[in-house]
Amino acid sequence: MMRALLVGWFTVLWIVLWRDPSVANVLSGVAIALVVLAVFPPHRVTGENTLRPLQLAAFVGYFAWKLVVSNYVVAREIVTPRDHIRSGIVAVPMVACSDLVVTIVANAISLTPGTLTLEVRRDPPTLYVHVLHLHDLDKVRRDIRTLQRLAVAAIGSAEALAEFDADPQPPVEDHA
Repeated sequence: MMRALLVGWFTVLWIVLWRDPSVANVLSGVAIALVVLAVFPPHRVTGENTLRPLQLAAFVGYFAWKLVVSNYVVAREIVTPRDHIRSGIVAVPMVACSDLVVTIVANAISLTPGTLTLEVRRDPPTLYVHVLHLHDLDKVRRDIRTLQRLAVAAIGSAEALAEFDADPQPPVEDHA
């Protein structure tokens, strides 16, 4: 059933891209969808994650706000004659996160101007983030932790959310 829905969805996308619902486009859309699903078979989603729409909206809103603010900061840096760049790499522990949550947080960080996820470690779970304007190390960690908390609340399990809230500030292992 899921496979048929995916074939249908991919076919609709194919037709929209071509802007012509001809028989040839429908048949080629089905063929392309079948090839894509054969090469990249969908994986079963485990019960590890739970989608919560209101918390997802909060995550998206927070991310959008951070996107606007960081675009402003980077644009200001470009147009002003003085250089305020003080870049650095920050280690941010990831608490109670599934691979999906870590991926979403890492990508959200990389999509925000002025920050870039450089590395993700699994043991202990840590993100290494390059920050263009590193003026306050704790503020950067708090901002990423807030993003992580919102992501766990939006798509994490109830157990992960409880574990995250029980660990208010994980220790950070600084590497020289």
